[in-house]
Amino acid sequence: NRVADLFFAKRGNSLVSNDAISFEEINSKVWDIPADVFLPCAASRLVTQDQVNRMITAGVKLISSGANVPFADKEIFYGPIAESVDKQITVIPDFIANCGMARVFAYLMSDSKVDMSDEAIFRDTSEVICRALEATYSMRSESTLLTATAFDKALKTLN
Repeated sequence: NRVADLFFAKRGNSLVSNDAISFEEINSKVWDIPADVFLPCAASRLVTQDQVNRMITAGVKLISSGANVPFADKEIFYGPIAESVDKQITVIPDFIANCGMARVFAYLMSDSKVDMSDEAIFRDTSEVICRALEATYSMRSESTLLTATAFDKALKTLN
């Protein structure tokens, strides 16, 4: 009910509530909330080294990058923040975690007649992501440096 109230009271894309917390207040606290998984989504180059350090201290064990290049590195793919995080916890890189619609497009545009049911599309996408993770795991079975290993695998595949 509360979510519906927030939705119907919004102005444009802004939520309106007497209980709203300022960006400054939530930004000073959110990185210290205990969690196992962090999913940076919808925006790029936002997560700083300090924020990552605070999340890891709070217990984050996995980052699955729904955003393209979630870390505030100037480098396009694998800058110092990404490398630092990759060495400490499991990071599923954006090109694996965020590949769903690209895979759906490739599936639907294939030369063969394909089953266009929701189940078939989800199965195909899941299988492609699973194969990418398994190929990465076969190169390195530890939980760290997953992103570096996936980049290495992808680049070798392109050559």
